[in-house]
Amino acid sequence: MYKGVIQRFLAPGFVLLLPLAAHAQQVYKNVPSDRLEKILADLKIEYKKSQGNNASIHFYDYTRNGFKIRLHNYEGKDLWIDALFSDRMSPEDINRWNVRAKFSRAVLLTNNDKTTVSLENQYDVLGGCTDAIVRQFIVRFDNEVRDFADFIKKTQPR
Repeated sequence: MYKGVIQRFLAPGFVLLLPLAAHAQQVYKNVPSDRLEKILADLKIEYKKSQGNNASIHFYDYTRNGFKIRLHNYEGKDLWIDALFSDRMSPEDINRWNVRAKFSRAVLLTNNDKTTVSLENQYDVLGGCTDAIVRQFIVRFDNEVRDFADFIKKTQPR
């Protein structure tokens, strides 16, 4: 009795899972520069690459939707993406953004009496990653930057 019920209800589920297995991507725990550069090229992002303090740290500067973005690759273990804003914002407004934001955080930076706001997001690659996740990380940040710029406009005095 149960055998027929199990076959009738579970068999369709297994058939539905087969296409997912066919589209599985390689999971990796390090993003070498050449892999990241291919993903950027697939996204049609033209960038300027520079090296950090050591040979395995790279920065990719590019402009998306009118905003200057920097993607950091720290030895392939950690991806960090940020955009700097020169708009004046109070710590309270930055905190309001951080309370509502899901995929980014805003940080108030002061350097040589110059204050900027950094909108940023990090991804720890060591836990596992695919090309699709890296693409989503970059594209999602485009939306965060746009939403943050709109948020700034609403907080500025008119």
